[in-house]
Amino acid sequence: MLSVVKGIANFGIRYPQPTGAPITIVWNFTNRCNLNCLHCHQDSSLTSSDSELTTLQAFKVIDNMSDAGVAILTFSGGEPLLRKDLYDAVKRASDNGVLCTIASNGTLMTSQVAKKLAKAGIRRVEIGLDGARAETHDFLRNKLGSFEATIKGIRNCAAVGFDELATTMTLHSKNINELEETMDLAEKLGATRFYLNRLIPAGRGVEACYLDVTPGEKIKALETLYNKFYESVTEGFGMQCYARGMTYYARLGYERSKGKVFTVSEALSGYEKMFQEKFGIEVSKIVRKLATGFSGCSVGLTYAGLTASGDLLPCVPALIKLGNLLEQSLEEIWAHNELLNYVRNRKALKGSCKICAYSDLCGGCRYTAYITHGDWLGSDVSCPFGPKILEA
Repeated sequence: MLSVVKGIANFGIRYPQPTGAPITIVWNFTNRCNLNCLHCHQDSSLTSSDSELTTLQAFKVIDNMSDAGVAILTFSGGEPLLRKDLYDAVKRASDNGVLCTIASNGTLMTSQVAKKLAKAGIRRVEIGLDGARAETHDFLRNKLGSFEATIKGIRNCAAVGFDELATTMTLHSKNINELEETMDLAEKLGATRFYLNRLIPAGRGVEACYLDVTPGEKIKALETLYNKFYESVTEGFGMQCYARGMTYYARLGYERSKGKVFTVSEALSGYEKMFQEKFGIEVSKIVRKLATGFSGCSVGLTYAGLTASGDLLPCVPALIKLGNLLEQSLEEIWAHNELLNYVRNRKALKGSCKICAYSDLCGGCRYTAYITHGDWLGSDVSCPFGPKILEA
């Protein structure tokens, strides 16, 4: 709430509303990784020589974030489990009142590691599961045996009982036919949330774009995802399903349910168990009513990326350094950076996103607009629907 007030003080009342600092930061804690995934937008590998913060420097950056009011910090990578001081960094952030999550490929997630993460302060775990069969998952992960190791990792996390256990699946032409099976498998393994990602043209992902699905296939996949989400909402239990990098998932849900059951961002719907337990079931109605205040792409509004060397990024795939958290306060960078202030002006969207009736609810992926048109406010060419034009 304080961050919202600071956002209004810094930027005025806007739709969507930027907060006074990022609510969520995804931190590529290391660029080293034990896998060599085809779609990696960080181009991570075991031989990565990119600079990393020392433990003491990491503590300084964590303090900077917590002082600014960052609420959720995701330790990502690379593979964050390759850094031996991960547990110390998690504890530092958790002790500072930050909700800590981890995004991992799961192959190093032994029972002991999962327990250590929970003890350090990790509340939510996210593990990539890119198919229901070994050959499908291993293809994208580019390593034989990774599927079995990942399955064990998910089971180990389920046994610990984190607040949330999510699996993520990156959609492509060779696994789209396994989407339902992968969701079923994830739920059987104990996942409480499922994220469907799309291929992002960054890092090695640029070379993997030939695997992308057609617009029709994407719509079909999103419908499958939404059917599961709708079922979890209407029946009151089951794994909840969200989409990442596809803000138009909100549009699909809005249209299918006539504005009653839909996600308003990549991670928010109002139907989350933690919100309903704390605020009651009516919170979903509040979220729907205020949807355009915090919906769509969260770049420059409530989220940012962070490199292994402490550089703030507009979002994780966008390697545009906005300032370093060892040298500047997060609040200062967030409030005054010229690029961020440009991206925040969603009333100035261009192209198909500008004329679409769902520009307030969806608004398109801003990174895709940038990488395609060189303009953060351009149209999102990944949208499979095209603009919705209201009749006069």
